[in-house]
Amino acid sequence: MQSNHRHPVAAWLSAVLLAAVVTAAAVAAEPPQGLLLRKGMIAWQTPLAQARPLVEENIRPKTVQLVVTHEKPPGFGCQPQGKGVTRCVWACCVDLGERDLVHFATLSFYDDKFYAYDLTFDTKLFSALADALAARLGPASKEAQENRTSLNPVVGGVSSYVVTLRRWDVGDVVVLLFDHGGDGHMLAGELYVTYRPLALQAAPPKPQDQSPPVRLPF
Repeated sequence: MQSNHRHPVAAWLSAVLLAAVVTAAAVAAEPPQGLLLRKGMIAWQTPLAQARPLVEENIRPKTVQLVVTHEKPPGFGCQPQGKGVTRCVWACCVDLGERDLVHFATLSFYDDKFYAYDLTFDTKLFSALADALAARLGPASKEAQENRTSLNPVVGGVSSYVVTLRRWDVGDVVVLLFDHGGDGHMLAGELYVTYRPLALQAAPPKPQDQSPPVRLPF
């Protein structure tokens, strides 16, 4: 999929992806309201049945060829993950400010309600995205680094790398930005945004003597 216009990252952040705004009087960021795609926004708690037509309209335009042949390209698909969680991949289209390039998001639903999304990007965009998030959401609530390892088929072994994390807590929403390790790849960053009330139900904190579930943003 391609975009015909180039949008600065800051403009994308406020108008395309997070739908967050800054209140001029209070100089305080409002929580992101959901995920705004190329056509329309999927708000938090939107049922999957309502989100699917919007996503499919973005990714599967009704061209003459598709109508005549009754064929659809590979696209949006959902799979149950257990314990009430469903993950849906290839949600189009997210603009990160790169010319003629858009990204696909993965959507997560709990009890049929939209509560999280994530997407990967070229790690070189990390600084620009971090600056745009800080401009709209204020200073990060947390900054951290951690060492990770992954299989590297190029060198035929294991590679180690450092992951930088920025986190923002805005109302009921948690925003996580990683510079490496997105989708398991060293050269991909990741943006993960979740609606806390449903996320707590989807992945409740475990007792202190147990390891926390992956991506528990609390």
